[in-house]
Amino acid sequence: MKGVWLVLPSIRRFNHKFNRGAIGLIAVLMLGLTVGCSNSRNNGNAAEAAAPSPSPANTAEHSETRIISTIKGDIEIPAHPKKVAGMLYVFADHLLALGIEPHALVTYNDLGFPEYLADRMKDTIAIGSGEAPNLEALLEAEPDLILASKTLNEANYEQLSKIAPTILFDNENEEDWTRFRQTAEIFGKEAEADQIHTDYEAKVAKVKDELAAVAPNETVAYLRVQDKQLQLIQPGDNFTLFGPLGLTPASVEGIDFKDSWNVAISEEVLPELNPDRMFIILRPGESNKTALDNIMSTSIWANLTAVKNKHVYIGDANLWFAGYGPIGLSNVIDEISGAYSPES
Repeated sequence: MKGVWLVLPSIRRFNHKFNRGAIGLIAVLMLGLTVGCSNSRNNGNAAEAAAPSPSPANTAEHSETRIISTIKGDIEIPAHPKKVAGMLYVFADHLLALGIEPHALVTYNDLGFPEYLADRMKDTIAIGSGEAPNLEALLEAEPDLILASKTLNEANYEQLSKIAPTILFDNENEEDWTRFRQTAEIFGKEAEADQIHTDYEAKVAKVKDELAAVAPNETVAYLRVQDKQLQLIQPGDNFTLFGPLGLTPASVEGIDFKDSWNVAISEEVLPELNPDRMFIILRPGESNKTALDNIMSTSIWANLTAVKNKHVYIGDANLWFAGYGPIGLSNVIDEISGAYSPES
């Protein structure tokens, strides 16, 4: 009947031109239209009531949601989530690489958001550390989708699910780019993820060739200062320095890693390594900085080849050991490349 009411003003403006018969005819026509519209509405309601309930797939489609399969079964999520919360540090990197600012995110060991991403997360709400998330803060943030980790969040999955649809990923042992693509699939951004990966591989190939030309015979030691200890990292293809960039590790013969990827060493071991370059990743905290300063003040340190040639690079652990998304991985390549530049 909405169309009829739109016509009425026009009739009222010109009804002085019609005789009474015409007016009566109009009244009859309008009555017929009113009855017709009323019947139409009633018939429509009756048909709706008689129709079978739509299937879950149709419901999801018409209410702008969709069903996805997870390790917790099929769940319904928004088709276009606007307020995404991440319960694992790496989700910040994944989302930002895809052009999505996280709405809420855990921090890395209470150290705040990663420095290399912080300027892109000005509106992101902090919800505690990954190991001890603040579920009250998460509830107040009112996310419409939560990305979570089986390792850290299976115990509180039910609580998370009551706040918003929660996707529990069981992929922490997967390759970094596999994990990134799985995140991208949630948002229908597989093509963007594949292009980002392709660009990264091209960048790695270029830098690898450049480093091979600049320092073909140099050796590298990869170390970390954590818990006030100097730790030597076992060379392996899973680390950017030795795998993707193909740099030559200093000999670690005689070093017992005890089936671990790292081992604490004293500064007395450094002369045995005596690499041409050292990459030392410093964990935050004054105690770690003091431990490194103490090592760097020794005569052992001063006599190392890398130190004499000023080929020691100090890196941020939040990037090198937690930035396993496309942005972090790319930034690490840039920093390694920069360490080999003549100006460094």
